[in-house]
Amino acid sequence: MALPTGVLPTRRGGWGSQYHAGFVKPRPSVRERPQGSGGRGFRVAPPQLRTLTDAEARHASDLELFFDLVLAVAVAALGQALTSNPSPTGFVRFAALFVPVWWAWVGYTFYADRFESDDFIYRLLVLTAMLAIAGVAVNTEAAFVSRSASLRLAASYVTIRLILVVLYLRAYRWEPLARPLCARYALGFSVGAGFWLASLFVNPPGRYWLWVAGLAVELSTPLLSASAITRVPFHASHIPERFGSFTIVVLGETVVLTATGVGGTLHLTAGITAVIGFLIAAAVWWIYFEFVDTSPMRRGLVAGQTYIYGHLVIFMGITATGAGVLLSIRDSGRAAPAAGERAALCGGVAAFLLAIGVIHAVNTRKVRDLATVSRFGIGATALVLAVTGFGLAPVWTAGVLLALLIGHVVVEAWGRPLARAATNVEADPVEVREAGEARPAGQAGAQEH
Repeated sequence: MALPTGVLPTRRGGWGSQYHAGFVKPRPSVRERPQGSGGRGFRVAPPQLRTLTDAEARHASDLELFFDLVLAVAVAALGQALTSNPSPTGFVRFAALFVPVWWAWVGYTFYADRFESDDFIYRLLVLTAMLAIAGVAVNTEAAFVSRSASLRLAASYVTIRLILVVLYLRAYRWEPLARPLCARYALGFSVGAGFWLASLFVNPPGRYWLWVAGLAVELSTPLLSASAITRVPFHASHIPERFGSFTIVVLGETVVLTATGVGGTLHLTAGITAVIGFLIAAAVWWIYFEFVDTSPMRRGLVAGQTYIYGHLVIFMGITATGAGVLLSIRDSGRAAPAAGERAALCGGVAAFLLAIGVIHAVNTRKVRDLATVSRFGIGATALVLAVTGFGLAPVWTAGVLLALLIGHVVVEAWGRPLARAATNVEADPVEVREAGEARPAGQAGAQEH
């Protein structure tokens, strides 16, 4: 699937969003122009391609962080839905609803990265979209058991997507360089939203199949827009920061579910399980922010798209892990955890490790280095634990899982100096090929057709 971002070449021939003299001359930023009275939030300013106007490194705005806060409500609802129904059907429903929530976040994240104007119109539209995300959240748990809940959820998602279409049409009007991309996105997202809108007039299960069709159209839109995407740059540092923010959201949900599990009368085994659950979340945090490389966003379409779409599995895995921790605390007195409990706890960790393993392997093009082997090996072990359980009690299952994660941290920490030494000895063939191959900005993406 094509990367829903685009980059222009840097002086050294790589892919990123830092521009040099003789390539793309930065334009004055909207934020740098004199503002009228009434404050920044009440002005009306046209959207511009911020990768050509921002003189400094791009970081998350206050509105983006507020957006993440509302997103946390949707993630919490998804985790609670899985906790309530950890059956195979429950997992399918969990994944089916996680995709549109994640995709909505991705859509607004990449729009804001390129075009965020922070004016009155933009704020009003995004705040309305946030309210619609809250509508998705409150109807998540009953979406597949209540016709009215599924109706409200679909209406909320239609609102989210149509607002994004309006934003892209606004950018189309004011940013000539990005018009091909904005036109393709506005069309594709409109068609996708049309399927969701049509689902309002169809009863389940036909309604759900229209949701699937709408998502298929939206997810394929970037694939069909590859040539336009490569001509529109993104901030290579801002996007990984935003994915890190989403990771914090889902990790926070894991901690919340752990705290929920100890909210009632707590016995010793449940308390130990809760502590282990928190340490599992801490280990996942350590692995992600210490060892998951953000360089794929600068290494081309394949590595970048693997990084982006791989995060869907990462986020679902972490959220499922939180649900598994809560179920383990509740069932800590049982002789062995139920299959759904093991699938959430161990399967969630396995999904996380396997996803970051794929990202690393595609980025480095090395499938036998220590980091890749450890991620795949421990991820596969966690998957086996999810399937078999080996007759372990919930507290022991959680304990074994924590030991595996700690072992992985040790392996990666020990192997990183070795990997750096190997890199210094043997230059990356991609970097060698790119060195000195600077291309004018007007030719950006010419080789991507």
